[in-house]
Amino acid sequence: MFILCFVSLFLLSCIETKSSIGFDIPKNTSQSVVYDTAELFSKTERDSLAYKIILFEQQTTHQTAILTIDSIPKHMDIMAFGKEVANSWGIGTKEKDNGLLITISKYDRKIAINTGIGTEKTISDYESKIIIDSVMVPQFGKTQYYKGVDKALDTIFALWD
Repeated sequence: MFILCFVSLFLLSCIETKSSIGFDIPKNTSQSVVYDTAELFSKTERDSLAYKIILFEQQTTHQTAILTIDSIPKHMDIMAFGKEVANSWGIGTKEKDNGLLITISKYDRKIAINTGIGTEKTISDYESKIIIDSVMVPQFGKTQYYKGVDKALDTIFALWD
């Protein structure tokens, strides 16, 4: 009986490290609002983006995070990946569901903006796509990742305020 309980607990702990659709979710143990695993930003740029995000959250309670990764899991859509990460990290307040996650996959050359239900009322998927296509992609094409994300945050925060 003891062995069965131990094996069950072990399997349960293994399952918790995977998302509901079977891939590892990046662990943001430091709860950083800019989690730059792909190293697209300098330290100064990360700090600048984090400051902007934290200041906006203090003024509005809206929570934003940025995740950069080298690549998304195989056969995975970046929007589904971003949704799993945002839910796992708990971005947004529980009462308002007012979170937003920008996910950038360096080698896949994909970008997603995932919004919580409360955020969706102000920033639609269509508006997110426009921000990606007209603000971020032109800057990313020039490898100006910081500038693209910084301008995207300005646009998002103006819509969301």
